[in-house]
Amino acid sequence: MRRIIALFLVFSFSNLFADNTVHTQTAYIDAKERSNLALFESGLRNPYIFKGESGQTFTISEAMKQFKVPGISVAAIHDGKIVWIKSYGYKDSRNKTSLTPNDLLQAASISKPVTALGALELVAENKLNLDKNINDYLIGWKIPQNQYTQQKAVTARMLMSHIGGINVHGFPGLAESAIPFPTIIDVLNGKKPLIVTEAVEVVQTPGSIFSYSGGGISILQLAMQSITGEDFSKWMDANVLLPLDMKNSTYQQPLPKIYKYRASSAHDKKGNPYPGKYHSYPENATAGLWTNPTDLATLLIQLMKAYYHEDTLLNFNDELTKDLFTPQKPSPYGLGLALESHNQILQFWHGGVNDGFQSIMNAYVSTDPNSSKSKLMDGLVVMSNSDNGMIINQMLVNSFNDTFKIGYSNAIEFTPIKLSQPMNKFVTRFALDKNDITHRVILDKKQLILDWGNGVPLEKLYPVAKNQFIVPSGMKLTYSWKKKQLHLSCQYLETDKINAIIRK
Repeated sequence: MRRIIALFLVFSFSNLFADNTVHTQTAYIDAKERSNLALFESGLRNPYIFKGESGQTFTISEAMKQFKVPGISVAAIHDGKIVWIKSYGYKDSRNKTSLTPNDLLQAASISKPVTALGALELVAENKLNLDKNINDYLIGWKIPQNQYTQQKAVTARMLMSHIGGINVHGFPGLAESAIPFPTIIDVLNGKKPLIVTEAVEVVQTPGSIFSYSGGGISILQLAMQSITGEDFSKWMDANVLLPLDMKNSTYQQPLPKIYKYRASSAHDKKGNPYPGKYHSYPENATAGLWTNPTDLATLLIQLMKAYYHEDTLLNFNDELTKDLFTPQKPSPYGLGLALESHNQILQFWHGGVNDGFQSIMNAYVSTDPNSSKSKLMDGLVVMSNSDNGMIINQMLVNSFNDTFKIGYSNAIEFTPIKLSQPMNKFVTRFALDKNDITHRVILDKKQLILDWGNGVPLEKLYPVAKNQFIVPSGMKLTYSWKKKQLHLSCQYLETDKINAIIRK
């Protein structure tokens, strides 16, 4: 893989907001994009907006204060080039250390698609077959055989696209002082007491259904380690991150001392640092990547170039590249990346949620990579050090869409109607599944309010049809009664409806 010239970063201190509440630091900005940066920083919004309502856009400062998010770091791509890199707020809210664009945050599940690129490098080198039984590669542990594996073998393709039928959705992490620090085989075995998740196994027929699984990516980690004969993290750092010019990133867990001074603290929903500063993850491939938005934006540019068959640092042939950006049915994922199409735009993306860190990276390209029309090559990376970060992350994605008029996540406008029924009829308590916390619809000063609980800010309910309400963040609630028994269905951004569990 050839190297690219490193981006020259000129650090400068600025303070965009008139109320002087959020310290910012700009690492890079294209001079032509200053006005767009100002629009981006002041145009945060929810997916739903309501006709006749004011105050539906926010500044980054306002949103960070409202949701108690100490720090946010961003990198934006327009026309295939990084146009700005900037950070906001604190690396640690207790000691008021400023977050800089050069600081490291946990990428959480964004680790997974980067891991997939490492696996595809082994495929390109004919060391891994995407469609061969993954057990053939594993050393020190095998997928337990059962009635599901007898029907079909699990493959690397299935693991990368989350159709392997594997259990264990995600991992909670642990204190880096844990001794001995668990191995990936300990994780796969669910070895107690340090590993609190269950042992990894096949619980559905491989290839039959999409089921997001960190456990599956942990199997892939062991396979890559077995093939290379090297520690997974050190191999990824040397053979994937550095060749992709991700010089400020590492998969090593616990985080080595040489990186610690640049590591952000994790923060809870109240904005307080986690005890011990942050968690560590023996599930390196799944959740262990430390990085910053600059490195992830650099990666997104390489992926966009590969999509358009341009020269790239990725060592993949056309067939492998096509598979990377093609949903592996019945999955909405390609080989590691989530894929969605709308308005002749393909969005490939991934989010990440670890305790105290929430991030998202989105890229937008034309649905036809061979089209003679101008190539759409835009993208945004947002990393936050808060358990409330994803709320603002999505608002920033919406603002980025509006700033550059991409046309992918435009605001959906509703006209509220006058409620003809008694408001107290809609007061209830519900959960979205049996393990979910209780959410409440309450009546406050003649206004219906959705209290999500767990420190999430309250939201106003807007009536838009008979017995139907919408909240700005994207949830639609539809009430119905059968034999005087209340039923409530919830639908987020027009996706599948969920029948809520009513709690007394």
